[in-house]
Formats: sequence, structure tokens, C-alpha cells
Amino acid sequence: MDEIRFLYAFGLSVRKHRVIAGLSQQQLGERIDCDKKTIGRIERGDTDPRLSIICRLADGLETTCSRLIKEAELPTIDQFAPTVEHDYLRLFQYCRRLSPEQFNNLCNTAYLYASAGKKSGPGRLR
Repeated sequence: MDEIRFLYAFGLSVRKHRVIAGLSQQQLGERIDCDKKTIGRIERGDTDPRLSIICRLADGLETTCSRLIKEAELPTIDQFAPTVEHDYLRLFQYCRRLSPEQFNNLCNTAYLYASAGKKSGPGRLR
């Protein structure tokens, strides 16, 4: 992988973890004693962060340096690698758009499917 692609992928990894943590660029910058513009440049892949910045990013995002780098090395189709955190993030973003009544209906439907799955066995939802 060339340097430009790696920096772009690393930036996407940082952005993914920031969004999952529910932080703005400003909030992350405050956590790691860095300005918002620098966070933006890192997320866009416009800058090559020093190792000390990568370590501070990992601490601020409550992850590890190796995880940020490994996710950047893995080719993904989506900007969010398929992780449990990503699934929860997508579900949360979807549910935020629902009215309270729609959310209640969704929860009741999920409960019914989960209950039916326990009674019928795996793969036998009716």
C-alpha cells in the first residue's frame, strides 16, 4: 500500500473511532491537546502524524495504536470496517430518526422475533 492510501485509510480509521465514541473533532482535540484543524487533516489523510500523535489519538479514542494502524492496513469497501461498534452506530443513527411510536414498534417487533427464535430454534422465525 502506498503512503497516500495508507494515510487516507488511517484517517478513516481515526474518524470511525471518533464517531463511535460520539466525539466531535473539537472534543477529540481537547482530549489529546491538539487543535481541531490537525484532527481534520489527519482524518482526511492530508498529514503524516508523528508516532506521539498516534499514541495520543489512541488514548483519546480509548483504543490502541496497533488497532488504528491495523484497520488502516486492511482494505475495506466501506469507510467503517465491519465491526460490532459499526453495527451499533448504524442502528443508533437509524433509531435517532424514528418517532417514539416508531421506536416502540421496532423494539416490540425485535422482541417478538427474538422470542420466536428461542421457541422455534435457530433459523426458524415465523
